[in-house]
Parts: sequence; structure tokens; C-alpha cells
Amino acid sequence: MRKPFQGASRKGFPPPPRAAQIHPRGPNQAQNIAAFRLLIEYDGGRFAGWQKQGPKQTAAGVRTVAGIIEKILHDAGHETLVLMGSGRTDAGVHALGQVAHLHLAAKHAPKAHELQRLFNDALPHDLAVREVRVCSAAFHARHDAMERSYLYQLSCRRSAFAKPYVWWVKRPLDLRALKAAWGAFQGNHEFTAFADLEAGEDPRVQVRACEVAESGSLILLRVTATHFLRSQVRRMVGATVFCGLGDGDPARILEDLKSPTEAANLHWGKLAAPAAGLFLERVRYSGDPETGVLNPIIPVH
Repeated sequence: MRKPFQGASRKGFPPPPRAAQIHPRGPNQAQNIAAFRLLIEYDGGRFAGWQKQGPKQTAAGVRTVAGIIEKILHDAGHETLVLMGSGRTDAGVHALGQVAHLHLAAKHAPKAHELQRLFNDALPHDLAVREVRVCSAAFHARHDAMERSYLYQLSCRRSAFAKPYVWWVKRPLDLRALKAAWGAFQGNHEFTAFADLEAGEDPRVQVRACEVAESGSLILLRVTATHFLRSQVRRMVGATVFCGLGDGDPARILEDLKSPTEAANLHWGKLAAPAAGLFLERVRYSGDPETGVLNPIIPVH
């Protein structure tokens, strides 16, 4: 009989920060804020993820997406009160549709088109703010999100151009086994064996869809869920490729979702896919249309 893995508490997520730490209380405080919704894309290859680092890491030259955006605003004379993304991407992971809410001190705050021009002129080549929209100060990029979609690009051949954006799997993949393994993750599961959990973090995730498509020399894997845990998608992809190569059985995935063990956590952790092929494709909010057809972000013919 397998011993259950007690790597995380089932009591749920730690309580989110109090509203006062994120949003103003009352109309008077809201009047002191200029609130914007940002749509952001970045090449994660030279970033240590989204989250701003502490002073020591910043001094050591650690680049983060939030850190660079805040520096651009600071250098332009704007006071950033809050900059929060829909979620934290791991080091090396790319984003096509990261969403963030930005609160600036209302006094001397720029208009949306002025902020867009600032980002266009000042951001480095591997980071772009695609859209700046004025929004309510109550909008919260993380808490208001209905679902998030990640896309992973597997390449069946070596590419001279797409290497930073794909995982070249050198051995032939059995597409049937690959689909079975990827589909095993769909549903409401405990991902203790497929994530790096923080203390007290709820391991259950509602995975709403797992899609597979072929495009030229690429195999595309898209997963849509309410939220994701740290390293979850990369471990899911690694497990799927493991099965697609004939080295594992999709039944093992189902077993480890149902009854996770410490050994399973170590096993799938070692097989996690490289960050290079992973993109935060989209964050969906109330009123947004359904996510469209699965297409490559960086095609390989």
C-alpha cells in the first residue's frame, strides 16, 4: 500500500493580503489613485520570473519583469503604489498575455496613451506592454481572473531559429500515448506529485481543458485551469513526454494524482520540462470571449 505524501496541507491557500494592502478603502483613497490594466508579453529567457526581487538580488543584477517595469516608472518620475500580475511565472518562462493591475499616485499621473508611449520607448527589447487601459481601482489581476491558459511547444526537429521557444524532443513521440497522458490531467485533481508546494498551499487544481494539436514540426500542448501551482505545468509536460516516448504509462499519472507519494514528487520533479517551450498564453476575465484555436506562437515548419 502506498504511503500518502504529506507535502502540503489540505486546509487551503494562505489567506490573501488584506484589501487595504492591495486596494484603497473608501472613495477618498480611490481618488488618490490612477488605476491601469496592462497586457504584457515577454521573452522569459533572461528573466528570473515575474516577481520583483529583494534589494540584494536587485543589486546583483537579477532581472524580473515587475522590477523592470517599476524602474521605468520610477525613472520617469511616477510613484508606483501597486503593480501586481495575474500570477508569478517561473524563471525562463515566457508570456504572451500576462495581465497586471497598476496603481500610480494620481497626482501628475500620466494618461493611458502617455503611459503606453513611455513603455514603448523605455522597455528593453525582450519586454513589451501590448496594451494600457484605464480601469477601476477595484480591478485585481489575480483575484478577478476566471482562468489561465498555458501553451507548451514541443519540436520534432532541430530548429536554427526557435531553440529558445521550444523543447526539441530528439526521439519519436507516440501521439496517441501523448494525448492519453496529457488528457489524464483534466479534471479536479490533487497535484502534490506534480508541483513545488509552499507550506499550507492547497494542492487541488481544477484543470478545465487539456488540448493537443500538431502544427508543422511542432506538437502543441495547451492547459487551461482556474490557477496553477509552482512548476505544475512543466512537470505535467515532462510526464506527458515521458509517456509519449514509451518510457511511462498514463495510468501512472492517474495513480499519482489520486494517491501522491514523496517518491512520485521526486520522480516527476526530475522529469520537468525545460522552461524554454512554455508560454503564459492568456488570462481570461468575466466578459472575455472563449480562448480561440490552438496555434503556435513561434512556428517551426
